[in-house]
Amino acid sequence: MADDYLAKLSAQEVAAFYRRLALSIRSKVGDDSLAAILLLHWLDGKGKTKIYSADYVRNLEEVRSYLRTSARPIFLSQKKTPGGSIGGIVPRIKGTIKCNPSDGPYSMHLEGNVETPLSVQAKAAMGMSVDKTELDIFFALHGFTLSSDVIVSTNKTNNKNVYNVNFDKWMCKASDYYHWNPDKHITVPNPDFGMKMQGAVAPTEKTIVVYHSNATRVEKAGLAQPFNDESEQWTEIDQAVIGHSAVSV
Repeated sequence: MADDYLAKLSAQEVAAFYRRLALSIRSKVGDDSLAAILLLHWLDGKGKTKIYSADYVRNLEEVRSYLRTSARPIFLSQKKTPGGSIGGIVPRIKGTIKCNPSDGPYSMHLEGNVETPLSVQAKAAMGMSVDKTELDIFFALHGFTLSSDVIVSTNKTNNKNVYNVNFDKWMCKASDYYHWNPDKHITVPNPDFGMKMQGAVAPTEKTIVVYHSNATRVEKAGLAQPFNDESEQWTEIDQAVIGHSAVSV
């Protein structure tokens, strides 16, 4: 088990370390670092919901993959919902899921969990080099909920059992609850590496393991607050997600 360098510090000193960490991440990634923005909001935002640009998440490969291989087939009734049932368009066409109007267009909502790729998590945990954009998202969100709201229209084909399906509208939004699990930890670049200032934490270490139990101490001292965060909503335009399909009923 790696040393917990923050354990011996006061809550005020830990909060100051987290602030230095946020500013260090921002200096490495850029002023638009989402990890830095959210970490500073945890310290200064007084628990208010934080809205961030959809550009941070909409083009992530894990988001693209989820929409193409999970959300789309669930809406097309080709894959079971997270609850284990077949939902989506087919039971709506059949009328087993009641809709008004019964013949559409149909409004549907779906929420799913999106996780940072394991490769990024593993590299970050070992302090290895990771693409700065991927690392920023990992530090910022790790995992999050992706919501899809769609409007779908259908029409019969010459085969009475087959319907054309069109996604007339597909809106997405990412959301999460920014908080710390006191039983977990993460390896981060040490903002105090090479520093000679009084109070520098492990200044000989390039990376440092941060135990989240220290963040909960900061919160209990009233120096930070967990909060809800969410992206701006965006309209899906990826044809691999919203493209025309046909279903058998």
